[in-house]
Amino acid sequence: MLSLISIHVPKTAGTNFTETLRLIYGKRIHFDYGTERDLTAARTCAPSILAKPEKFRKKFDVIHGHFHYPKYAEVFGDVPVLATLRHPVARVVSQYRHVALNGDRNNDRHRKIMDGEMDVVEFSKIRFIGNAQSEFLKDMPIERLAHAIIQEHFAETVEAFCEGVGFDPNHPKIQALVAKPINSREDRAWDTKAIPLDPAAYPLIEENCADDIILYNQALDRFVGK
Repeated sequence: MLSLISIHVPKTAGTNFTETLRLIYGKRIHFDYGTERDLTAARTCAPSILAKPEKFRKKFDVIHGHFHYPKYAEVFGDVPVLATLRHPVARVVSQYRHVALNGDRNNDRHRKIMDGEMDVVEFSKIRFIGNAQSEFLKDMPIERLAHAIIQEHFAETVEAFCEGVGFDPNHPKIQALVAKPINSREDRAWDTKAIPLDPAAYPLIEENCADDIILYNQALDRFVGK
């Protein structure tokens, strides 16, 4: 029976967290990926689910992926919601690095980054980049969020989630998962024409992440050290 809607904001350790979900829920996870670049798709529930929501509830325990909260808010508004979060500046920098090294040249924004025509500060000015977490959680007040996985506090928040859903946080496989390094490209050579990252510019990025900074700090207050 559907018991969790899990929103994986890009570049927030959501891939690592997926392993936790697989351990707890097995194959009863509906993965919803590949739609975040299309705002309509990211916020519109599939007709097949809308047509038979009760059948879907019985088939899956979790919905997990790159979608926005409004996508399932109306049809599954009673289901607890989880989000993966990260400090906004670190998230933007990670996404910029990912595009610089692995971008899609068919995407104009990616091409500009890869060819050195857009730096990370300009990238952060895009609403769905600098404030991506607020957009993924649109219309979801922080006090209604049931769980959060926060990358900077990954082990603590994963263990708290396990406790919250009745799964042993000290299970050897959970402890192995939280001990694993979170995927990073920081050690990869900058083999790209993209404008290199300059930490001196990070305060400028933060100015473009105002909503996400508020959201992140609220999440820290609610889910860390409790």
